[in-house]
Amino acid sequence: MYEYDENAFNGKGWPIPNGLQAAVFVACVSAFWFYALTDKDGYLGLLDSFNLLVHEAGHIVFRPFGHTLYFMGGSLLQCIMPAAFCFSFWRTRQPAGFAVSGIWLGENFLYVARYVADAGEMALPLLGNGLHDWNTLLSGTFLLRHCRALGGALTLLGWAVMIVSAAWYCRLYWRGRGSKYGMR
Repeated sequence: MYEYDENAFNGKGWPIPNGLQAAVFVACVSAFWFYALTDKDGYLGLLDSFNLLVHEAGHIVFRPFGHTLYFMGGSLLQCIMPAAFCFSFWRTRQPAGFAVSGIWLGENFLYVARYVADAGEMALPLLGNGLHDWNTLLSGTFLLRHCRALGGALTLLGWAVMIVSAAWYCRLYWRGRGSKYGMR
């Protein structure tokens, strides 16, 4: 399934994706990005429904650690979970899993960014008791006035993480392809 090249990535030994794997990866990522960029409401269907479950679980997980972490817990767990998958795939040298988890992490930054940017207006539909995590966290600070800018920064971070993850996978493929033909 994968060719193994000891020097493919900083001498750490990543398996090199073959052409079909790289093509499927690029096609899926391109389709997802097209969907994300053209989606009108910013809610990305099944993926964001799963992210919402993780978000709500984060409140339960972080509840014992106080008021602030309770409200941050949803967004924290939403980012911790894909980061943990990234770490696991990195340690086991699974390039597609690592790259897809990185894209999932970046997409979660987009999800959190939308929520942070809404802290002032509180227009998003909310579950539960109607408390807005980020309005609660930013209220009483100068940051509430800048919630849109914070959301914009998180959006840029999210896209950067997704692009770097995809570019890393493609680079791994191209470097492996080059080493196959004696080029580097």
